[in-house]
Amino acid sequence: MYLILTQCFPSRIGGIENLVGNLSITLGDKEGQKVIVLADRQHFLFDAIFDQENNKKIYIKRYGGIKFFRKRRKIDDLKFFIKSNEIKAIITDTWKSLELCIDEIHKNNIPTFCLAHGNELLTKDDEKQKKISYIFNKVSSIIANSNYTANLVKKFSGNNKKIKVIYPGATDLRKITTTKEIKIKGNPIIFTLARLEKRKGHLEVLKAINKLRIIYPEIKYIIAGEGKEKKNLQNYVKKNQIDKNVDFVGAINDFTKKSIFSITNLLVMTTLDETKNQSIEGFGIVFIEAAFFGIPSITSNVGGTSEAVVHNETGIVLHNQDKLYENILELFENKKKLNFLGNNAKIRAEKYFKWEIVIKKYLSEFKS
Repeated sequence: MYLILTQCFPSRIGGIENLVGNLSITLGDKEGQKVIVLADRQHFLFDAIFDQENNKKIYIKRYGGIKFFRKRRKIDDLKFFIKSNEIKAIITDTWKSLELCIDEIHKNNIPTFCLAHGNELLTKDDEKQKKISYIFNKVSSIIANSNYTANLVKKFSGNNKKIKVIYPGATDLRKITTTKEIKIKGNPIIFTLARLEKRKGHLEVLKAINKLRIIYPEIKYIIAGEGKEKKNLQNYVKKNQIDKNVDFVGAINDFTKKSIFSITNLLVMTTLDETKNQSIEGFGIVFIEAAFFGIPSITSNVGGTSEAVVHNETGIVLHNQDKLYENILELFENKKKLNFLGNNAKIRAEKYFKWEIVIKKYLSEFKS
């Protein structure tokens, strides 16, 4: 069996949750091995729906309550499975899931694969740095979501041969069936799907929208997601009287996401360098999800996003945030270039990022 230890798992929405959820399901579907997931509870009802939908492929056990006790109950169950001598490999969402159990796992010589994403490696705390190094030096392999993240891992790992880069797979939402149609109109339409945090760069897009509406009065900027930055963004929209050009749609599911992608002309997420505040984008799965629909993207040369978007091939990678307005305008004025980038993005996504393709890379690493 494969055993997956994770704090980040659907029904919670996020990049790590997306990756770990799809990895678990695809592993259970393709490999023919039993896959057991020991996961934190996120939302009682939504968790139950997700678990029921996927119970033929994976077995999920949830842990709720106070973090101190939750983590220890999970480890007690892990020890039970270790004693069964049936574990082929253990996969964890981050190093954090191994804090209380790495010694037990290592003692039993169980192959252990730790995923790395970026944010969880940004720390100035000496004790935490030592803890990460200790764990990384005991796992079998560290699988980074980008070359950028792999370079962060190297600061903690004494053996660079352990580090493997596997770009995350992305869900091809064109395949899901939905009758839901988004009731948003505009021309052209720009979309950002991300937690509403400063580093995601929503404010920079709003500033560009404020200029673009002069040329494109019907332009629409759809902002999906929730977060602490929402109030600031809403205040900017109100202050600059661009309410009719901006829609906050909140947290969305895959059905709504598909509906929005079907009307979107351009995806924009120009992430800021917030490493000093321990915040960075390690890759950016949403760029690939959009690419399946033939949507090009604009991002910034910060973190690992420049690996999700190939400059002048599948989108634009900005080295200067001040050039965002000019680059959006150029793409809307040059429909040939917009379509060229979108078509390339679609071809790349279909060739390299479907889960049935990506899972082979994970399996190759697990079996090695």
